[in-house]
Amino acid sequence: VELRPPVSALTGHAYRGHVFWDSDVFVLPFLAATHPAAARAMLEYRVRRLPAALEAARRLGRRGARFPWESAADGVDVTPTSARNQAGQLVRIRTGELEEHIVADVAWAASAYLEWTADPDFAAGPGKELLIQTARYWASRIRVENGRAHIYGVIGPDEYHEPVDDNAFTNVMARWNLRRAAALAEDEQERARWLELADALVDGYASKSGIYEQFAGFFAL
Repeated sequence: VELRPPVSALTGHAYRGHVFWDSDVFVLPFLAATHPAAARAMLEYRVRRLPAALEAARRLGRRGARFPWESAADGVDVTPTSARNQAGQLVRIRTGELEEHIVADVAWAASAYLEWTADPDFAAGPGKELLIQTARYWASRIRVENGRAHIYGVIGPDEYHEPVDDNAFTNVMARWNLRRAAALAEDEQERARWLELADALVDGYASKSGIYEQFAGFFAL
């Protein structure tokens, strides 16, 4: 039996120390319950890079904040655009361009921290700003057609299918983000719009089977 080391672990070189959604969705909620100071420090990393996220959304012609898929020192997306596979062929990497659930993942982290700590300073200041600006991004990203809301052209957590429309995870997280931020919104028109979009956003859920279709067309594969 030939034993090979993992491609990356806690200190692997593959991702060069970049920050991904795993930190926001899986690590931070645990720390919010067990070590709130550490969770707050992790959120400060996102807060300090909010200006870069706002600029990233602006460059795409959208509102709010678009956080990077791979984040490092300055908050600018550092995802490589290509890499060579095991056969030496150059393969395009599109996660930085399309794996947009990271936007809601950052909001999820902020909400998890607030639910465990009720930190009043964070709730009234940077926490609220993170939730509001991420919701603004989704509101400008979602397309409404015939009364239904869609998010086209994304990569979901399953990175083997790209790009796809109405990825269930992305849409459900975006819907949650809109509703969570609506509870904090001071602009009544903005609040109403976010709730309207959240209600109209498709998620691929079939009530009869209780199963979500991973993305539009997945069941036909």
